[in-house]
Amino acid sequence: MVTRPGATAPPRKLHLIYRLHITPRIRACLATEEYDELEGGGQEIGHVEWIDYRETADLPIFPPIGPALAALPTPIAPQTDAALPAVTDDNYVWV
Repeated sequence: MVTRPGATAPPRKLHLIYRLHITPRIRACLATEEYDELEGGGQEIGHVEWIDYRETADLPIFPPIGPALAALPTPIAPQTDAALPAVTDDNYVWV
């Protein structure tokens, strides 16, 4: 468990990470923004960015799976152990 900053009590958001290959033609048809509802009826706009898996090692993504993704030899290489070390306030800092 980590202490996520912000006014809303944890957990504020569940992050799911999927590994898949999308061709440039299909990617051009996908959304580039996502909208999160805010208290009071407003929305926060998030920008969707598609990146190469080899560029994930140093990204502040949660769960911190970037180094495991970047270490794959190819985008379709099998992942034999998807378990990650426990995430705590001692080893992860929200940005």
